[in-house]
Amino acid sequence: MTLESPPLSTDPYLVALGEVAALDTQIARLSAVRARRVVEAARQLHRQAPVDTSTAGPAWSTARVERVELLTELALLTRRTEYRTAVLVDTSIALVDRLPATLAAVAAGAVSWEHAEVIAKHAENLDGDALATYDTRLASLAVEVNPKQLEKKARHEVELAQPSTAVERAEKAAGTRRIYVDPAADGMAQLTLLAPAPEIHAIADRAVHLAAGLKRAGDPRSMGHLKVDVLTDLLLNGEPSIPGATRGIRGRVHVMVPAMTLLGVGDEAAILRGYGPIDPATAAQLTADATSWRRILTDPITGRILATDPRDYRPTAAMIDHARLVHPECVFPGCTVPSEQADMDHTEDHAYGGGTIPENLAPLSAGHHRAKHHTRWQFVQNGDDTLTATSPAGHIYTVRPEGKMRPAPQALIKAATQNMTTPEEDLDDCPF
Repeated sequence: MTLESPPLSTDPYLVALGEVAALDTQIARLSAVRARRVVEAARQLHRQAPVDTSTAGPAWSTARVERVELLTELALLTRRTEYRTAVLVDTSIALVDRLPATLAAVAAGAVSWEHAEVIAKHAENLDGDALATYDTRLASLAVEVNPKQLEKKARHEVELAQPSTAVERAEKAAGTRRIYVDPAADGMAQLTLLAPAPEIHAIADRAVHLAAGLKRAGDPRSMGHLKVDVLTDLLLNGEPSIPGATRGIRGRVHVMVPAMTLLGVGDEAAILRGYGPIDPATAAQLTADATSWRRILTDPITGRILATDPRDYRPTAAMIDHARLVHPECVFPGCTVPSEQADMDHTEDHAYGGGTIPENLAPLSAGHHRAKHHTRWQFVQNGDDTLTATSPAGHIYTVRPEGKMRPAPQALIKAATQNMTTPEEDLDDCPF
C-alpha cells in the first residue's frame, strides 16, 4: 500500500488529518526515547543488585527480584496494569538490545509503538542471522501495513526462520491460557478466554449452531444475543467432562445490600463484589433469588464493617471472610484480583509479632504476596481499614477499602435514635 498525499490545501478537514498524522509521528519518536529510558532504568536497578528480603522458603534470584520491583514500580507510576507494563519493558529491551532496525524505524516516526510490540513479541525465540533478517524484514513491512496485518506477516516470517520449532512454540503458548474478567459500563462485564485457537473456534462454532437452531425454531432474539445466551447457559448449567472435576458446582455471587435500601428507607447503592455499584432492580432480583443470607453489621457513622471474631493463631473462616468483605480485591496497589482468589496475608509478618487479628489481615494475590515478602515493598495497616504501601523506590500509595458503605445520613441516624425499638421488633421484617 502506497500513500499519496493530496495537494496542499487550506481545507480544515485535510489540515486536521495532517495534524493527526504528524502527532502520531511525534508519538512514535517519543516512544523510542521512552524505550531507551526504560532500559536505562532497568540497568540502574541492576546496578543496585536488590536481594531477596524473605525470611523463609526458596530465595528468589536477583534477576527475579529486579523484574518484579521494576514492573510494580513502573506500573503504578505510569498507571498501567502490570501486564501492559511487562509488554512495555519487554518491548523496550527487545528494541534496544536486539532489534536495531525496528528501533530506528520507530525513532524516525515511520513505525508506531503498536507495530514495535508485534515485532518484538514474535522475535522472542530468534537469534543470530535469523533475528537480523527478521528485524530488517519486519521493520520494512511495518511501514506498509497496520499492526493486525503485521501480526500475520510476523508469524509467517518466524515460520520461515525456524519451521522446526512450531510445535514447541505452540506448546509454550498453550501454557499462557487464562481467563479474566473486565468490568464494562451499565452493569455489564467482559469475559475473556485465551486458549488454543482450535478450541476457541470450536466454541464459537458451537455457539453459532445452537443459536441458529433456536432462531429456526422461532426465537425472536438476534443471533448475537442468542450466541451469548446459549454460551452463558452452557457455562452456568452444563457439567464438566474432565475426569476428576467436581460436578454440581454453581457459581456464587456476593452482593452487599444496605438494609435501609432493602427495606425501602435509604437509597444507598448495592455493591456487586468484584464489579461495583449495581442498579436497584438487579439487586432486588439477586436478593429475591438468594438461597441464603448473611447479615454483615456496619458502623452507621463510619461505614466500616464491624467484626467481633476471636484472635486465633490461624485466621478463622470468619476473619478471612471479614477481610475479603473489607477488601474485595488484592490490596497491592493497582491489582484487581478478587480477594476470593487471593492469599490471606499477615500485613505485619507473624514471625515478627504480627497478630492474627482482623486489623492485621488483608488479601494479596499469589504473585503480589510473593512480591511483598521477596522484594522491598512494605505495607502498614493504618487502623481504619486503609493500608499504606511503600515501593522500593520510596513512592507511597494509600489503599482504601472498597467493601465499605457510605455512612448513614445524619438525619436518618437522628430519626432512628429518636424512635428506638427493641431488637426483636427491629428485626421482625428483616429478610436475613
